[in-house]
Amino acid sequence: MSPELIVGIVLGAATTLYLLLGGADFGAGIWEINTAFQSNEKESKLLYHAIGPVWEANHIWLIFVLVVLFAAFPLAFQALCSAFIVPAFLVLVGIVFRGAGYVFRAYSIDSGRQQQFWRTLFAGASAAAPFFLGAIAGTLASGDSKINAAGVYEGNYLTDWITPMALFTAFFTVGLCCYLAAVFLTREAEKSGEVELTLVWRQRALATGIWMGVLAAVGLVFVSLEAPELAHGFATRAWPLVALSAVCGTGSLLLLLWRKYTPAAACTMLAAANIIWGWGIAQYPVIAPPFLTLADSKAPDSVLWAMIGAVAAGAVILGPSLALLFYLFKLTPSDSADY
Repeated sequence: MSPELIVGIVLGAATTLYLLLGGADFGAGIWEINTAFQSNEKESKLLYHAIGPVWEANHIWLIFVLVVLFAAFPLAFQALCSAFIVPAFLVLVGIVFRGAGYVFRAYSIDSGRQQQFWRTLFAGASAAAPFFLGAIAGTLASGDSKINAAGVYEGNYLTDWITPMALFTAFFTVGLCCYLAAVFLTREAEKSGEVELTLVWRQRALATGIWMGVLAAVGLVFVSLEAPELAHGFATRAWPLVALSAVCGTGSLLLLLWRKYTPAAACTMLAAANIIWGWGIAQYPVIAPPFLTLADSKAPDSVLWAMIGAVAAGAVILGPSLALLFYLFKLTPSDSADY
């Protein structure tokens, strides 16, 4: 296996983790709008307890993706930064203001207007970050990023990322984050013994999941019309992952109906993960559509092999650390309520 393909798989794995973990946290922030204009402290406490201990750690994966992309595929990094400087900046603004809203809400001395303001800011910023990340993904998926074979961006960086495919993917990404969060919060409420909140989040998860199923079906048609090259890749190479995503998505809804919340969360994660991997396989070997491939944009092989070794060594330290973090704060929520 070539080193650029190994690094590409590492990038895919990190992107998947950011979608699942960071996406669920973004979704929880978006759901905060439900408590921004009403007094429901029990629901708000559940939400903040669910994301509080590990929410900042999730951005590790985004930073990791950017660093690996810069070091392993510098030509692609240069081209993508030129093409998406505006939406990438807006993603950063969303992440920063999300953090500010979270912290100032927690330490606000006023339980009235200030709390409402910071909650609203937190919810809005939580929606903005995945929205613009989805817009970037949609423009890349459409193959209309105006990046030539030499890795030079030839379009208008202010407006070329605003396309029908980009807008659809942006809204789909926000909805996917909301669904991930709703399923996770249903499980969190059940594990915390909150029967009423479990039913509330179950209802929200079912409603959001049905809408996401409709959007996913529409999305396949939309891809065939707006991105024929990607649609061909889905049909010839990535169709098993598309089918598996549909099966897992349907399974998550059925498991929610049957009140099997932990398996439902697992199926939801698999459905979301297969979207990322299906897209990557359908687009392979292109990394910066429509022309720039992994091989065209890679660093020297010696750099790639050194990076692979560094990632493997780092995983030995980071993997157990993150596992312990999630064990302490997520897998035993009833025991960590006082943290």
